[in-house]
Amino acid sequence: MSDADQELLKQRVRTMLAHCEMSNVRVLDFSAERFDDHGEPFTAHISSESSYRVNEHEFRNRYVWTAKLVDEEHSPVAELNATVLIEYDVHEGFEPDAEAADAIAGSTGYFAAYPYVRELFQSCTSRLQLDPMVLGMLLADSTSPRGVTLTRISDYGNAEDLETNDVSP
Repeated sequence: MSDADQELLKQRVRTMLAHCEMSNVRVLDFSAERFDDHGEPFTAHISSESSYRVNEHEFRNRYVWTAKLVDEEHSPVAELNATVLIEYDVHEGFEPDAEAADAIAGSTGYFAAYPYVRELFQSCTSRLQLDPMVLGMLLADSTSPRGVTLTRISDYGNAEDLETNDVSP
């Protein structure tokens, strides 16, 4: 895509965001499983997929996140899966742009969903009786966290970094 085309798309995204209001963020599906016969997590494999639906009446972003935690022998320790939906109200009379909707799904919508997934994964690793996993900062133009941290409870709050393997597209 040429620089001029990219600039035009950015303008169309801004126009679309000006004519839509975020109306709902919710977890559609979640699962978490800890595998009994393995050790403590050593590596986190994080992946995500995004999709969108847009027409004259609705605009939605859907995100599917997976975290696979493995031990030093690469045996599975736990797996977490979450599907988050972001819904927008489209202003009456505005016709949404599908290409802009796709761009929003990979940027603004992704940033809107990320804190929900981060909190969900952190609290659920604790509920699985694992040390809490914290997804790191999400930087602009990125769809993967900068890092994943495992907060070792036994170390009284001292954090250790997990090796991160991002398999996002």
